[in-house]
Amino acid sequence: MCRLVYEKIPIVETARRCGLVLDSRTLRRLEVEASCPFCGDHGPGKYHLSLNTSTDQYRCNLCGTHGNSVSLYARIKGMSNKEAFRELSRETKSYPFPQQPEPQKTERQPLPLEQRHAAYSDMLEHLTLLGRHRENLIGRGLSMERIHQNQYRSMPETDRSRRLLAELLRACGHELLGLPGFRTYYGEWSISGPTGFLIPVRNQDGLIQGLKIRLDGADSPNRKYRWLSSRGLPNGTRSYSWIHVTGNTASKRAFITEGPLKGDTASFLAHDALFVCVGGVNAIHGLKDTLVDLGVREVVEAMDMDQMTNENVRRAVLAMRREVQSIPGIKYSKYTWNPAYKGIDDYLLSRRAAQM
Repeated sequence: MCRLVYEKIPIVETARRCGLVLDSRTLRRLEVEASCPFCGDHGPGKYHLSLNTSTDQYRCNLCGTHGNSVSLYARIKGMSNKEAFRELSRETKSYPFPQQPEPQKTERQPLPLEQRHAAYSDMLEHLTLLGRHRENLIGRGLSMERIHQNQYRSMPETDRSRRLLAELLRACGHELLGLPGFRTYYGEWSISGPTGFLIPVRNQDGLIQGLKIRLDGADSPNRKYRWLSSRGLPNGTRSYSWIHVTGNTASKRAFITEGPLKGDTASFLAHDALFVCVGGVNAIHGLKDTLVDLGVREVVEAMDMDQMTNENVRRAVLAMRREVQSIPGIKYSKYTWNPAYKGIDDYLLSRRAAQM
C-alpha cells in the first residue's frame, strides 16, 4: 500500500525566493510580516502580509489574499501549483510534515530550580555583553566589576547564533524541554525572544530562577522589559514572575522595589543594601514567603513615584503593602524622595552625583 508523504516548505524561505520585502523586526516571531506583492500595501514600508511560520500559510490583512508556500510561489511566478511544488521541492530545503501533537491539557511547567540555574549559568558563560549594553549599565551607575559579577549578557542576535547556543547547552547535558525561552523550530532547538540584554533573576541563595530581557529600542517606557519565555511556541515553556533578591542577604532590613535591574542598581548605589524586587506592581506572588525566608525584621517600601499620579499603580502598591504588613513582627515604612526622580535607582544616582 502506497503512503502519501507530505512535505513542509518554509513560508519565509519561499517569500525570500519570491523577492518579498520582509520586516526584519519580525523575523523571530511566529508571524513574520512582509509587504504584499498583490495589493502593494498602499505605499512602501507597509507590511500587511502575515507569514505564519508554524502553518506555512500567508494572508494579507489588507486585500485578504491567502494561501500557502506553494500557492504563493505559483502566483508570483505565474505557474501551476504542481509546477511550483516541484520547483520548491527541488531547490528548497523541505521537511517531513509533522503530525499534530496531542493538545496539552495544562501548560508545560518550568524545570526545577536547580536545573534552570545550572542551564542558565552555562548559557551566560557562552554569551558576551555588547558595547551598547555595557554603556547602558554604566550609565545607570554600575561599576564594571558589578556588571561582571551580576552576569548581564546580550541576547544572541542571529538565528544561527541562537541555534548554536541551544546546541552547546544540549552538548553540556542540559535539558531544554522545560527551560523558559527555548523552543523548537522545524525540529531544531533555538532560543526565542527579542534583542536586548539579559538580567539574571535570583533567589535568596543566588540561584537563577529566570531571566528578564531589557529590550533594545522599546517604544513605550512601560514595555522595556520582558521575561525570557517561549510560552505558546513549539516545545516552549512559560516563565513566571519570580521575586529577585540582591544585596546583603544577612541584613535585617529589606527595601522593596519593582524590577530586578532597578534593584541591582539601587543595591549597588546604597552599598549593597538588601533589595527584594517584584516583577511588576501586581506580581507579588512569593513576596511574603521570600521576606519570611530572609528573616528580615524591617521592610522599607521603595516603589516608583508614579504611584502618586497613577491610580492603578497606587491600588497595586496598597495591596502589596497590606500583604507585607500581615507578616507578624514586621516593621514597615515608606521611603520617599524628590518625585522628579521616578525610581529609587534614579534618586540614588543623582545623590551620588551631587556628592562627587
